[in-house]
Amino acid sequence: MFQRLRGWLKPGDRGRPLEALQVEVTSRCCVRCEMCPHNTLAGRWPETDMAWQTFERIARAFPHAAHVHLQGWGEPLLHPLLFDMIPPAKAAGCQVGLTTNGMSLTADAARRLLDLRLDLLAVSVAGASKETHEGIRVSSSFSQILENVRTLLRLRAERPGGGPKVELSYLMTTSNIAELPQTVDLAASLGVDELYAVNLDYLMTPAHDALRVFDRPPLREQALLAVDEARARARRLGVAFRPYPFDLEEVAVCEAQPPRILFISCEGWVAPCAYLSLPGQSQIPRLFGGQDVMAPAVRFGNILEQELMDIWESPAYVAFRRRFEARLASRTPWAMAAMAARGEGAVSTPEPPEPCRTCYKLYGV
Repeated sequence: MFQRLRGWLKPGDRGRPLEALQVEVTSRCCVRCEMCPHNTLAGRWPETDMAWQTFERIARAFPHAAHVHLQGWGEPLLHPLLFDMIPPAKAAGCQVGLTTNGMSLTADAARRLLDLRLDLLAVSVAGASKETHEGIRVSSSFSQILENVRTLLRLRAERPGGGPKVELSYLMTTSNIAELPQTVDLAASLGVDELYAVNLDYLMTPAHDALRVFDRPPLREQALLAVDEARARARRLGVAFRPYPFDLEEVAVCEAQPPRILFISCEGWVAPCAYLSLPGQSQIPRLFGGQDVMAPAVRFGNILEQELMDIWESPAYVAFRRRFEARLASRTPWAMAAMAARGEGAVSTPEPPEPCRTCYKLYGV
């Protein structure tokens, strides 16, 4: 998400230590997606809106961040005070975005987001057809989502300035990968600014694993053909398109960028990313490499008890980030040249923090 922001939004203040804050304004959602932990943990999943007091505490740190993204494990447009959360971030000089399932993106909501000068709006889809999308994102209306996006783009076109950037986020699964090329056509017909296709990379159950496209040799050729066709259509139609890879390759730092980005839950807990902080859970259940894994939730403090920057600079959080910084340093050209000069073999990359070793984000998908 923030990697994409770099290529489109204005550069942030380089003096700000935080590239972005991801703020989970609610854990509630009006859609029941078959792959979401909200469903799997339904009996233990708190339905919580972030309290305004919690948001105010977070807002004190906005001057230290370049971007603020108002989204976590819930649907942000359900929060009754969402529109009040954007002005403090804009006033602090932050660029502001959110990701939505599109169901609550009414014409009134679109006008308010335009009035507030939102910088980025990503809308999640899971198919190019009603049947496919609604089979994955249960209880959503594909036609309503598309109409809501069209309305937003029409209202945007009537105003000067051209913002916000509007993206379609396509979740690739075994049941919809064949529709990826048609989704490029859909993106072109809507007139969105970009389409990106992401992997289902957080798995909890065998049913989730059956939806996985990446690292699945029998499906690889079909998936690559779908991506190649989508790329060809995107070039022909002038659609910006970015698909995620299907092959596992360990990276020094995952896309969540824990050295520069942090996540704050609706309950006020500060974590390196959303994947290490599920609402109400002290343990993070995962299916990794076909094995059940229980990783500890990683929380470095609560915003209601400490200032955000004090949490960020706490010894435990600094130590966590330095593991990734050491991994990055080991892969610089200078480090590799030094190893070659010493006659050493392959670059030895320091181990990541333990909870990250069984997260597919660390493997580039």
